[in-house]
Amino acid sequence: MDEIKREIALKWNSWSKDYDEQYSHGLKSEAEKKQWEIFLQEILGKEPKQILDIGTGTGFLALLLAELGHNCTGVDISEGMMKVARKKAQKAGLKVSFRMGDAENLPSKENTFDIVINRHLLWTIPNPEKDLSEWIKVLKPGGKLVIIDGDWFYKNINYDVQRFFGKLLTAVTEFKNPWNKKGDYGNNIKENLPMIKDKNARNIQQLVRNAGLSDVKVIPMEEVDRVEKGVMPLKNRLMNPYKRICITGIKK
Repeated sequence: MDEIKREIALKWNSWSKDYDEQYSHGLKSEAEKKQWEIFLQEILGKEPKQILDIGTGTGFLALLLAELGHNCTGVDISEGMMKVARKKAQKAGLKVSFRMGDAENLPSKENTFDIVINRHLLWTIPNPEKDLSEWIKVLKPGGKLVIIDGDWFYKNINYDVQRFFGKLLTAVTEFKNPWNKKGDYGNNIKENLPMIKDKNARNIQQLVRNAGLSDVKVIPMEEVDRVEKGVMPLKNRLMNPYKRICITGIKK
């Protein structure tokens, strides 16, 4: 693992303890959980599948998928995040294999999985083209790649205004400085992350198509966003104006 990835792993280790407490990261209601399950069944079907969740973090997707009857493996470079995931799996009585692994050098054989999935991962990897090639390699022919992402790095003045008022409200009600850099990468890491640039962030569909997948689709996640925002206080809704999308493609 190179130095940038090492720094990224250390950051996620430090964020792991309270990651699930944050809105849009962990589940905050049964309604959210139900809507995620509905969405995942629509995308993946109900038949049990072999699924690899890359950048599994605290196991958000892997645990939901295991509850839906799939055989799941979760991979992440942050041992701290997976430690939380393992505790959650044990508490829920779910069998999920969590393994240390780099998204561009997966600890899996070729043609192994029916589904390769990730959530909020693309923006935090230095080599997206190389990673996509690796993800496709471990898919079975006819298998599906599923990328859950969002428009959080699009240049959008309306989002900037909403976030400003959300931070202002947070400062007034919580007596803290929401403009500090806590919970963010330093510039040395950001300089090595191509998908946080507006042009690249808007071009995920083409990135996936260029990787050689067929039947590439972009699917809005409006109901997931609606239910998630429905449980947020106003200040958090303002600070999270973003919309998620799901990009899928089939290995030829």
